[in-house]
Amino acid sequence: MTKPISRRQFIEHSSKVAAGAAGAALGGGLVARSGPPETLSQKEAVSAVGAVAAPALAARAGAAILQRGGNAMDAAAAACLVCGVTLPHLVCIGGYVAAGVVLEGRTGKIWSLDGNSTAPSRAHEGMFKVTPLTRPGTGLNETEYECHVAGNENVFGPLAVGVPGFIGGVGLLWERWGKLKWPEIVSPSLDLLADGFPFGAAADAIKAREAIIRRFEPSVKHLMPGGRVPKSTDIWHRPDMEATLSRLSSAGWRDFYDGEVGRRIADYIEIAGGILSRADMASFHPGFEPAYAASYRKAKIYGATLPHGALTALQVLNMLDGFEPVPQEEPIYWHRFAEVLKLAWRDRLRYLGDPKFAAVPVNELLSRQSASDKVRTLRQHPNYVDRAAPTPARVSPQGTVHVSAADAGGNVVAMTISQGGWFGSCVTVPGTGLVLGHGMCRFDPRPGRPNSVQARKRPLNNVCPMVVRAKGRDFAAGLAGGRKIVSVSAQIVQRLLDQNITPLQAVTAPRMHIETNEPMELEEAVGDGVRSKLIDMGHEIVVLKQIGSAAQIAEFVKADRTIRAAGNAGAAGAAKTAG
Repeated sequence: MTKPISRRQFIEHSSKVAAGAAGAALGGGLVARSGPPETLSQKEAVSAVGAVAAPALAARAGAAILQRGGNAMDAAAAACLVCGVTLPHLVCIGGYVAAGVVLEGRTGKIWSLDGNSTAPSRAHEGMFKVTPLTRPGTGLNETEYECHVAGNENVFGPLAVGVPGFIGGVGLLWERWGKLKWPEIVSPSLDLLADGFPFGAAADAIKAREAIIRRFEPSVKHLMPGGRVPKSTDIWHRPDMEATLSRLSSAGWRDFYDGEVGRRIADYIEIAGGILSRADMASFHPGFEPAYAASYRKAKIYGATLPHGALTALQVLNMLDGFEPVPQEEPIYWHRFAEVLKLAWRDRLRYLGDPKFAAVPVNELLSRQSASDKVRTLRQHPNYVDRAAPTPARVSPQGTVHVSAADAGGNVVAMTISQGGWFGSCVTVPGTGLVLGHGMCRFDPRPGRPNSVQARKRPLNNVCPMVVRAKGRDFAAGLAGGRKIVSVSAQIVQRLLDQNITPLQAVTAPRMHIETNEPMELEEAVGDGVRSKLIDMGHEIVVLKQIGSAAQIAEFVKADRTIRAAGNAGAAGAAKTAG
């Protein structure tokens, strides 16, 4: 039996195994340097043992786990937990979802891992007071559901809390496929908590959410020591979180649901005015099943099953597969992608929800015939621009992280974890350090829709972890960024396969996003010439500095059994094991 890694060993070892790999230092974390710090916003790691693409501290935790004999599943689980400790504005240990796609190197089987929140047993489609949209708004309900919800109770506060799925998803990933002992997976997070760490980007998120956080005294106590907004350089000590993780390390991850931790969560939420019960917590079980599959350029693409977001990305790739590839320097590349995204997003918003509760035509939506039928007009009229009513501006919640990992055994893992928006519900369970995600806001608060609220139902979400099996390479990919995740995920995979580029090139390439209708969003990196020609074709263009957030890719190269990992600037890092 291997011994857990001590804090000193973890820091020293991480510096060695991550040498030459770089990552953005979210949370003020350590950064491995192979050059001047300003050159290290993104970097690709190459290893003969294994690699993890994730925020910097998480990537290094995963790399240390790989070096100690763990596999990609162990490394991804440990990295996810470190994210939950050091980046609670993006995902806390009480986060609402952990969704993954896992490729077993030994068997070649690919599984979809579901750690999504479920609605409490007392939830019902009329539980929120919904009124029609009467004025423009910038909140999630106004921009995503086109309605008002009294008090935004589905977004902030105890009624926004469903059963948190994060620990269930991470725990099942380790339990089903890991090699090391559970305390070893938790150890890097406990080591980081021992001395504290800078607030980093969490400080800005606290400032942005200050008015909401101050409504909940336990959240003020935990997130704002001394009652003030912290500075990014302030050292954060989370003794309550350390106690919770110590409990989960010794008692096992199921304690979060049917043990002491689960009871404390449920009891507090009920006292605070929510409807989550002990029975809801104890009855929660994450699951796994064969992943959804599609083909593109003779490669097989696998995505997490509903109610996660990959079905839409797979639809996009199915439709694009009916066209010959074109260079991204050509306006037709962006035009065609936009028209296909419109078609896929209309299906998404019309049909998708939890297939256990809604009649979702999954097979039809993923069929090659359906894809061919949908793009018939675009094939016949290549320059046609679908000009339906404009889509209102959307909110993209900033509360998600992606982790990708691969090892020399051919195991490949894509895990997307989320709080929802910054700090989720903004509710903290006293004495635990758990800031709970707001899974209930991922339901459509309006009754009578495929994604409306229903007891024990899982909400539709945008997380889109994917695994691709191509000639000579297998890779895991995913990113953060709200609804933009779905669009950008498809674009990343398309580029990897059409252009045969590296993970680093894929995560740093220019991006686009569009939903059911114009306008098309393009990054600044898409040149003026291309944008001008798209406008001449009839597109409406919105130029943004960045679309979506950090993306992470880990790749297993079959010929020499090496592993490459890369993450782009914003929240990304890549760490490798020595060898």
